[in-house]
Amino acid sequence: MILVDTSAWIDSFKKTGNQELKEFMRQSIVSGLAVTSPIVILELLQGCRSVEERDALKIKLESLDILSITLSVWEQAYELGFSLRRKGLTIPTVDLIIAALVIENKSLLLHHDEHYEMIVSHFPALRTKYFSSRH
Repeated sequence: MILVDTSAWIDSFKKTGNQELKEFMRQSIVSGLAVTSPIVILELLQGCRSVEERDALKIKLESLDILSITLSVWEQAYELGFSLRRKGLTIPTVDLIIAALVIENKSLLLHHDEHYEMIVSHFPALRTKYFSSRH
């Protein structure tokens, strides 16, 4: 399973977005490996400019398998946040939840967000595929 983070979706929507990321996403979706989560859907729908755009995107995202945020995911997120803060790192709450979701589901996180690479350096159980801004 490959959880596609909000940052990867946003970059893929841009005409000037990273072409390697776009191709990796396309292959992940076509092969049925791409999954999402309600928290990613929420973040993406917030950025829609119209009801029509929101409804169309929601249908597309909900066609993917959806990973649930269970109590064990929350527990993992609590631990990540606490441990990282003790190391001097403050990571956005949503990123902690998504990282915990990926760890708990033994998935791969496809992203375009440096916060996850900061987490990986302390929690190698978080497996990521990172695409930088360089094309």
